[in-house]
Amino acid sequence: MKIIMKKFILAMGMLSLAAVPAFSQEAYPAQPVTLVVPYAPGGTADLLARSLGKAISADTGKSVVVDNRPGGATVIGAQAVLGKPADGYAALVSAASFVINPHLMKLPFDPAKDFQPVTLLASNPHVLVVSAKVPANTLSEFIDWARNKQGAATFSSFGNGSSGHVGFEILKQLAKLDMTHVAYKGAAPSTLAVLSGEVDATLGDIGIVAQHIKSGKVKAIAITGDKRSAVLPDVPTFAEAKLPQYSSQTWIGLWVRSDVPADRVKKLNELLARALQNPETQKLLADQGMQARPMSSDQFKAFTQAESERYQAAIKKADIKLQ
Repeated sequence: MKIIMKKFILAMGMLSLAAVPAFSQEAYPAQPVTLVVPYAPGGTADLLARSLGKAISADTGKSVVVDNRPGGATVIGAQAVLGKPADGYAALVSAASFVINPHLMKLPFDPAKDFQPVTLLASNPHVLVVSAKVPANTLSEFIDWARNKQGAATFSSFGNGSSGHVGFEILKQLAKLDMTHVAYKGAAPSTLAVLSGEVDATLGDIGIVAQHIKSGKVKAIAITGDKRSAVLPDVPTFAEAKLPQYSSQTWIGLWVRSDVPADRVKKLNELLARALQNPETQKLLADQGMQARPMSSDQFKAFTQAESERYQAAIKKADIKLQ
């Protein structure tokens, strides 16, 4: 009887080992990694993904493919990752829209159940800029001017429901402003609208608006964040401008399928942390006015949950709906 039991236990042990996916036992990465970017080439997320891919390749000797899947408010890119095996070789590089979209539309997947966070990659503060024709140079002057316009003042964003859009709605709520939103398809046309005077203001990324601020084509009112930007040292923070409770930023993070094994997630997290310290990646981030923000997957999960709740409250209050 003892012999039979021993054979049974041994057989069960062999079966349990066979049930473990083979890829969880191999060195990682053992094959090319795909970074899916749900935006068109040339944007900040795309540039960052390509720089990280180059750094990971140099670190591991394995190639990294950047797969641009724009459209569908990042849904197309997310579905592309869900269509890949759960082996950690496909990841989604997305901005805050990943946690904003669930509050704006019905998605064909559940971000909280179908994906797991790996790490925050980078972030940059938003700069409130106004058209040269707007007679305001400080935050208090801008608030007074916008209030006096009684709803006629306008602001642009790089997309309906984008972090720039919702971020400005939060500013409106805090400062008690009535301004009309004008959505554009991307940061470049959104900024151009302010340059031309077509709209009065916008929240811009440093990498996009810095050159126009320095040339005097637009005026910088204030910047979010705890301290002034090294790229725009003369622009005061919102705290310095007497609105310390205001916060808005562009951030980019990375997710994988929820059923990717924990050890793979940990290894991918470590790869990205090293890649973010690569000198070329650091220079790219500096040029874009961004900062590397690597963190553990648990920390990133807490971060995204807090951001989701903040955006949800603002969206509900502003009654934002995708058009």
